[in-house]
Amino acid sequence: MKKRILSLLLASVLLCSLAVPGSAAGSDSADRLAAVTQKVKTTLGLDTERYQEFSGQLTEGELAPIWRLSWSGEDGSLEITASESGKILSFYRYSVDEDRDGAPLSLPKNDPAKAKAAAAAFLKRVLSSSETVDLDAAAETSDSLRQSRYYFQGTIKINGCPSPLSFFLAVRTSDYAVAQFHRDSLETGYIGTVPAASFRTRQGAAESLLRGTLSLRLEYVLEEGETAAVLRYLPNSTHNFYVDDASGKLVDLTELYEELGKNGGPSADRDEVFGEPSAGENADAGLTQAEQLGADKLKGTLSREALDQKARAVSQLGLDSYTLASASYREEEVNGTPVITARLTYAKRVEEETVRRWVTLDAKTGTLMAVQSSGRWDEDEVKKVEEAAGRKTAEDFLAAQQEERFGLCAAYIGDAGLRQENGRYGTWSFRYAQKENGYFFPGNYFAVGIDTVDGSVSSYSQSWTEGVSFDDPKGVVSAEQALSAYFKTFQVTKGYVAVPQKLDLSDPDYAPLGEMGYRALNSLKLGWQLTASERGVTGIDAKTGQPVFWTSAERGSLQYSDLADSSAKNAAETLAGYGIGYAGGLFRPGKKLTQLDLAALLASTQGILIDPENLADGDADQVYRIAYSMGALQRGDRNDSRELSRMDVIKILLDAGGYGPAARLQGIYRTDFSDQEKIPESLLGYAALAQAMKVAQGDSAGRLNPSQSVTRGDAAVMLLAFMQRS
Repeated sequence: MKKRILSLLLASVLLCSLAVPGSAAGSDSADRLAAVTQKVKTTLGLDTERYQEFSGQLTEGELAPIWRLSWSGEDGSLEITASESGKILSFYRYSVDEDRDGAPLSLPKNDPAKAKAAAAAFLKRVLSSSETVDLDAAAETSDSLRQSRYYFQGTIKINGCPSPLSFFLAVRTSDYAVAQFHRDSLETGYIGTVPAASFRTRQGAAESLLRGTLSLRLEYVLEEGETAAVLRYLPNSTHNFYVDDASGKLVDLTELYEELGKNGGPSADRDEVFGEPSAGENADAGLTQAEQLGADKLKGTLSREALDQKARAVSQLGLDSYTLASASYREEEVNGTPVITARLTYAKRVEEETVRRWVTLDAKTGTLMAVQSSGRWDEDEVKKVEEAAGRKTAEDFLAAQQEERFGLCAAYIGDAGLRQENGRYGTWSFRYAQKENGYFFPGNYFAVGIDTVDGSVSSYSQSWTEGVSFDDPKGVVSAEQALSAYFKTFQVTKGYVAVPQKLDLSDPDYAPLGEMGYRALNSLKLGWQLTASERGVTGIDAKTGQPVFWTSAERGSLQYSDLADSSAKNAAETLAGYGIGYAGGLFRPGKKLTQLDLAALLASTQGILIDPENLADGDADQVYRIAYSMGALQRGDRNDSRELSRMDVIKILLDAGGYGPAARLQGIYRTDFSDQEKIPESLLGYAALAQAMKVAQGDSAGRLNPSQSVTRGDAAVMLLAFMQRS
């Protein structure tokens, strides 16, 4: 059954004047369009008089028809998709002025409560009586200086129970109108009816079955920036299971999908690529070697011909039948050290098709670093090389290439949940990892792929960090204790589960789906599932038995450890909540403010965070470029180490905020500062505006003290005041 698409263009005035009898709604496409449009307008309470054009497009889907309604006019557009019954499936509203920028260098003046109320009112209109959402759980909590929308996304509950249906909703901050909405639909993606939320299976019984689906492995882990590897119980990947409430049995959903297949039609021929370089890594990108690296970095590298000889000398690569097509040189970082590498591209024709092999070498020594291949694969192709023979080739190859390091390794299976039928895609895959104290450290590994047809090395990769020390394995908790701790990080929840159901193709309603290749579609069933912790558990610490969670330094969540006794604590932390400040975990509020410090602070308002005390290459240039673009400084003003005065900070902030032209007007300003005579005449306007905005206030004697030096903490207080100006 092919999809039928119908587009109708009607004047909105004519559409709104149509009286559509219910009995005629399904008989004519124009009548159907008018009927569904009126339902949508009634549901949402829409006034569409502002739009001059309207169109309706019908897609007769596999399970249900879907209407796409579009309005447009001079000041914006509106697009809605809906079912035949008028249920809103998506909503997108655009106004030409909705993306207008707020005042430069100002904190957003938005009200989350108003956004939530707008979202709730909209959802009340578009959800059915049996559907609910938890807006508190669905709300995005991060702050942003350029926040123009509040976002909500989460699960749609049916009859008060979690379901596989999700929704997304965006509310504009300018007027608290819903700008975007999307939801999953039962009508277009599921078959069967929704069972009543009446559960039979006890939670304890479900817990016991689901716990048995979890497993852990004990391995060494090296955290970023550390040199000592610690033992940790790591979770193995697992299939997706649920406990069927009706039968009380454990069901492997992953296995069901594999057996039934949601889209079981014949697949087109395709290439299987094993580590093929991306377009950005193409050796024929048109750049010369000098353009890619700089001629000086290429000094001492081997020629293309010499590198080709090095590669062909490794007999296991099977390059005798390949032709060298190209060679490219580039600088890469290998274990923290810059290395010039050469990527040689080889190709050959096999049954009118091109097979490629990429060989990466150290460009100066010719040491083999990596191998990648691409080519056709056929699951039914006879394997001419047995797995045992492939393993021997891999081990002989590694012993020759990495004798010392390979001697520290053992065959590594790793994540039990990821084990697949080896050799399935024309390659026998083998991985070897360092083993210490009887436990694997998979961070140091070698991986080799052996072609199942000709027995050559079709892929080779490695990772190795020297100087790693390994924690003593004494005192680790038992595997059972670790598994119990891991299981406690989950919740066992009951709700609706999407379960693939085999189609009865003898049913006339489903016969067209069979013609399209469908063998199964989802249905909703009651069941019990494991819900993982939102914090993200990476494993169980082998010594303490406690969960280890993901940690991330997200923008908008800066934290400092040196503000406890600072008068600038509130200002620095308020700015940090919006991602404004310094990287590195220290604010240094008492440090004299330099021009670079202030430039970095301003750059952070544009999303660029650096630590002026620990600069990487290009950091200072980057923040100054941003300061120039904001108008805070002129290029000739740059002086990184110059210590700034109060008047300097006032001028830079007002210039960055766009007040420079007004502040430079002469003869119209006065201030209430008792030391006004110390303010340069050319800067009096800056001082007056700063006083009016409460960016600068007098001391106990009413003095501005324009030439007084300031600290980073002072700058934070002044910047916050400027960004909170009325």
